[in-house]
Amino acid sequence: MLKLKTGAYNISYLSLFENSTNAIDNYYLLVFTNLQTRVSEARVAQKYTVNERAVALNFYVNLAVAHPHYTMQENSFFKYDVYEQTSDTNTDITNDSVLGLRETGKAWVDGTSEVVYVKEPEANIINSVYLKS
Repeated sequence: MLKLKTGAYNISYLSLFENSTNAIDNYYLLVFTNLQTRVSEARVAQKYTVNERAVALNFYVNLAVAHPHYTMQENSFFKYDVYEQTSDTNTDITNDSVLGLRETGKAWVDGTSEVVYVKEPEANIINSVYLKS
């Protein structure tokens, strides 16, 4: 699981060499999907190779002055998918430049906001409290 910091530069070390066609010359499209809202956001991550196995993908979370950046809900879980591609600008997973899905997993975004609980107007025995998104 990736643990991401909000308002910060994040580096994720992934073992992408094993499945990649050309990890050194190609690019990686990183797609995050909020598991609560099902909203996805895709960006081409900055990368550098660490060794024969690991690739570091670099990006910002909730820091709009930098590129590439993602806008993510704090204290939330996300699914991430990493696609290898030949384009350094494409953000569409159905584009011809995409060579295939290389890794998938979960991510957690930390934050300073607190979870807000709201009582339902007509609570029942099963569900008297729920999370407000």
